[in-house]
Amino acid sequence: MAGTVSNANELKPIICCACGQNCGVIAHMESGRVAALTGDKAHPGSKGFICIKGTDAPKLLNRPDRVNWPLKRAGRRGEGKWERIGWDQALDEIAAKVKDLADRHGPETVATTTGTIHGSDFGMSDRFLNLLGSPNLVSQDKICTGPLAVGETITFGLGPSGYGPPAAGVTKCVVLWGMHPSASKPLAWSAVVAARRAGSKLIVVDPMRSSEARQADIFVQHRPGTDAALALGWLNVIISERLYDHEFVAASTVGFEALKERAAEYPPSRVAEITWVPEETIIAAARMYATSNPAMLTPSNGVCQIGIGAVQASRAIACLIAITGNLGRAGGNHIYGPPRKIIGNGTAMLADKLSQEQRDKRIGADHFALINGDSYRMLDDAVARRWYGQHNILSVFSSGHEPMLWTAILDRTPYPVTALFVQYRNPLGGASNSGRVGEALKSPNLELLVVHDLFKSPTAEYADYVLPAADWLEKPFFSLGTAYIGMRGDYAEANHAASAPAYERRSDYQLWRDLGRRLGQADQWPERIEELWEQWLAATGISFDELAIRCGPWMDAPAHHESDRDLPAYGTPSGQIELKSSLLEKWGIEPTPHHEESAIFRDHRVEYPLVLTTGGRQIEGFHQNAVQSAAYRRKFPDPVVQIHPETAAALGIGEGDWVAIETPVGRVSQRARISDLFDRRVIHGERWWYPERNGAEPEVHGIFDTNINVCTDDDLAGCDPIMGAWPLRAVPARIVPSACGGHAGSNKTPSDRTDNDQTDSVQTDSDQNRSDRGIA
Repeated sequence: MAGTVSNANELKPIICCACGQNCGVIAHMESGRVAALTGDKAHPGSKGFICIKGTDAPKLLNRPDRVNWPLKRAGRRGEGKWERIGWDQALDEIAAKVKDLADRHGPETVATTTGTIHGSDFGMSDRFLNLLGSPNLVSQDKICTGPLAVGETITFGLGPSGYGPPAAGVTKCVVLWGMHPSASKPLAWSAVVAARRAGSKLIVVDPMRSSEARQADIFVQHRPGTDAALALGWLNVIISERLYDHEFVAASTVGFEALKERAAEYPPSRVAEITWVPEETIIAAARMYATSNPAMLTPSNGVCQIGIGAVQASRAIACLIAITGNLGRAGGNHIYGPPRKIIGNGTAMLADKLSQEQRDKRIGADHFALINGDSYRMLDDAVARRWYGQHNILSVFSSGHEPMLWTAILDRTPYPVTALFVQYRNPLGGASNSGRVGEALKSPNLELLVVHDLFKSPTAEYADYVLPAADWLEKPFFSLGTAYIGMRGDYAEANHAASAPAYERRSDYQLWRDLGRRLGQADQWPERIEELWEQWLAATGISFDELAIRCGPWMDAPAHHESDRDLPAYGTPSGQIELKSSLLEKWGIEPTPHHEESAIFRDHRVEYPLVLTTGGRQIEGFHQNAVQSAAYRRKFPDPVVQIHPETAAALGIGEGDWVAIETPVGRVSQRARISDLFDRRVIHGERWWYPERNGAEPEVHGIFDTNINVCTDDDLAGCDPIMGAWPLRAVPARIVPSACGGHAGSNKTPSDRTDNDQTDSVQTDSDQNRSDRGIA
């Protein structure tokens, strides 16, 4: 029977969700359980590749510290006292509380915050909230892909354009900008390597001298947070030296003269001062990119997480792609467009069920243009004109603003948020200004906190209910480009669940289905998620079961109709590539790309002379569950701050010493890793928590001792004004030696932190992957 899980020992082809790369793997089943994963050589995309995250996935699935039953808080928040209850009791009580709070404060009082993609049903809380009438899905789009997608969409009419790999033998130059694919996207790195072997040049733009940088023709090591200035420096060279594609610019763009004027403000000499990149390197990189056509420029989350300049940096990079004629050119960047036959994006999440009145209440709408309903609708209308009348294609990139969520809880402005659902997300570990997050989670203003996750995270320690989540190996898979975002056209892949959920674990879909049914949404939640996916696939003529037994994705070339000739070329108000944005001008935002330094640097650069960057990636781990892996912990036993040898020597810091990292926001301790991978004025700190430590206060798994996001900023003045991206990778900092360690503290609440002596020995590691823990 379709969708059932066999108990026999067998080999099952499935898609790996240990990260967003989605390789084809083989699940080796023993008595109905996943015993091992190996690469699927028959899969046309990954061709047998599997990384350590994939091979270790069964160990994560079967860890004894998984949350396996619903838990209800039995003491005060943070006390660590729990009562085991059944799902029906949990859902009945949660639904009753949601109804009560919505009746008292309006449905907007209910919010959800979700982590990165953790299976195909990760976005279902959006569907639930749209039906409930709450606009407050709070996603991570602001710091993950969103600024790139939005910057390109404002310029091109849709984005991002960097999904496809470079074409070996065709692509003449690859630019990796803020991207460390050997650790974060190995398949993409393999494609870059193949292009290099076929003669392509390689430029790497990164604050860290990564393994990719050591193989590059030109390495551009810039100061974190100055990406827009650097891109404008390239534009200055390309325009002033007339290296741009004159024919393409004349035929397909508007606003070139305004861009030319703006680029003139950024000569290489000025950009060198801003970015710390030598003037000759700026010129050489710009010339190489502009004259090695076709070229593919691939920015990544290193650009998304710089705060105030995130979207403008993406805009500047988009202008580089456009004026060099590399958009839509074979071997260059491509806009694939949304699906036409498959239901996807906001339509799949029933965005039209949320009234405009409620949509306009979204948290952050009064501060950030794209969250604002009127501005969002202007962009949506322009995009829809090009893409066959489809609306809400970009709805996932206009979610609520997480830093302002904590304000809505603590200060009840612009209205009270009293109920919060957290799914596969640990805000105490991953959100900026962890101390403020902790205050919000403990606040009596938050009357309901529900966490649905694999493990009891520090955030879960403050929950009223902790619900056991199914792992991706316990859920069916359906990919529409990138889950339900759908920016790769009619493209989908699927498989049935490798194994049934163990114990009382339930999927995201099951949680929202059962909660929705208790709150009047029964007609919108089929019993099985496969039935919903069947609805989305109906127009394709392929069933979910047929899709699930295919080896590799199903793709359909876009059908062209006679009426297509009447459509605008690009989904912008002008129908052209807008180098000067008419939308930004209407929104009261500078319409041509520019560099802006965050106020926190202007105000604190003297007492905090270093630049702190964060967010490094290693192939062994992906976001919050990496530290649950025994193999990962053996290799990376403690959080590490990378410090240049000159800086360390000046401060008397040695390899493995515990040091205090201080910013205007907070202070934590990490072990020193003496390394010249970063500029001497830059330090790189890690997000961290110790799951083996006591979860109850005051320890809370050591989250307030060592987690670098205690030190990162969430002030609105440092956030991007277009969509609200907050800074994770550019904060003023200083370091001091410390006899204290982060692993044995005793008083770690947000308002009362201390350091205690630490006697653990540091593990030295000569493995190259260890030293490449840099910008992803």
